[in-house]
Amino acid sequence: MAKCLYCGEKAGWFKSTCVECQTLLAKVQELGTQFSFRELLDRLTETSASNEKIQKFLEADVRGQGSIRDHITARMTNQLAHTMGQPTDTDAFKVKLIRQEEKQRPQVELKPGEIDPMRR
Repeated sequence: MAKCLYCGEKAGWFKSTCVECQTLLAKVQELGTQFSFRELLDRLTETSASNEKIQKFLEADVRGQGSIRDHITARMTNQLAHTMGQPTDTDAFKVKLIRQEEKQRPQVELKPGEIDPMRR
């Protein structure tokens, strides 16, 4: 029995994705390219998938070029920069690298009211 590429659960014989993840992927594809993250979450929660399953789906990095969440973040970053007249070439892989660097960065213990000096 094969495992789903997105959630890691059983997908069935000769299948790469489970039924729930196929439904989630179809919802993402229905939205096209111009949607907000809130709209995406609303559409995904309309399905029968649990919140944990949706989280796994959004974090899945099927091709090693960034998760679905990374692709959405890159698109939204580029749109915002373009609106502000700034050049940008952010892609999902760059977002993935930034996210990984942030996880490895030592966490500074802050007192109430203090601001992390490493934040941009």
